[in-house]
Amino acid sequence: MTPRVTTTTSDLGPFLKSARRSVGLTLRDVEAKTDITNGYLSQIENQLIAKPSPNVLFQLAELYGVEYSELLVRAGHRVPSAPSQPSDSLNGIPLRALEDLTEDEKKDLMDYLNYLKSKR
Repeated sequence: MTPRVTTTTSDLGPFLKSARRSVGLTLRDVEAKTDITNGYLSQIENQLIAKPSPNVLFQLAELYGVEYSELLVRAGHRVPSAPSQPSDSLNGIPLRALEDLTEDEKKDLMDYLNYLKSKR
């Protein structure tokens, strides 16, 4: 599990400006490589636009080599978490279902699993 980034939306603009400069790009360079106008990006960097769309943030994350989720958090967007698979299941099948198998069924299941492994 990755730790959550604790930032405020007020640091998005300066963060993006710093990231852009660190990869040696001008506002016009970004405009040429994305569909984001240099004027719009300037407004974001100067904190006149506080919450750009996730699409804009994705393009900038890809171009600058920064984490997309970090930009979402800095912009005040909700970041979806990856669904976690419960440890008591295997591909959504509860492991307790195996407890209900007879010994013959368990043996058949193990034989089948070994067969599948042998086909690799």
